[in-house]
Amino acid sequence: MATRQTSMHTFSGQLGSTVGYLKYGENYERILGKAKTPHNPKTQKQQTVRLKFAMLNAFISRIVGFIEKPFKSSTMPSSSACFKANYENGIGGSFPEFELLYNKFKVSKGSLDLPYSPSALIDSQNVNVSWTDNSGIGQALATDQAMILVYNSAKGQAVYNRGAGNRQERQATLALPTAWNGDSVDIWMAMRNQEDNHFSESAYLGNYSI
Repeated sequence: MATRQTSMHTFSGQLGSTVGYLKYGENYERILGKAKTPHNPKTQKQQTVRLKFAMLNAFISRIVGFIEKPFKSSTMPSSSACFKANYENGIGGSFPEFELLYNKFKVSKGSLDLPYSPSALIDSQNVNVSWTDNSGIGQALATDQAMILVYNSAKGQAVYNRGAGNRQERQATLALPTAWNGDSVDIWMAMRNQEDNHFSESAYLGNYSI
């Protein structure tokens, strides 16, 4: 509760918009300014950023187990590093009709060599990925493991195998859920070493109907 004695000119606390305080033995008064209204207009630029953030975060949250180690960082979570790597090129379209550009989306990063000519084929309920063995060239080793990711955008679901087959085996197979029949899927491949601490860039293998 504020107190004020007009005859003595003493005033401490707050009365309405006036605040009284004691400084160096003297009494002072000041008038409180009006509270500022938060400035947060829903501009198209702000809505664009929010839409893009929502789209990227939704997708990354569904593949976080796949991207966790390739995007491991000492300065930010793996999901944030993946987000940063794909924000500029991973989204197409114009406001408000944005879309993820899966063919440009990177689900792995690193300097390990990819195998030559990777390709995919849907056979019944399986994805069959094949490539040309390039063991012994650059950093490629025969024991490097193929990492296969398949994403169903219609259902917002992903399946993957981070150790689908050795580089020298030239092929790998990943089973798909029967509930995906009739849907289309996007497929990526990457490589990792045996120690699981060295990775390649990812290769987008295409969109296929099941």
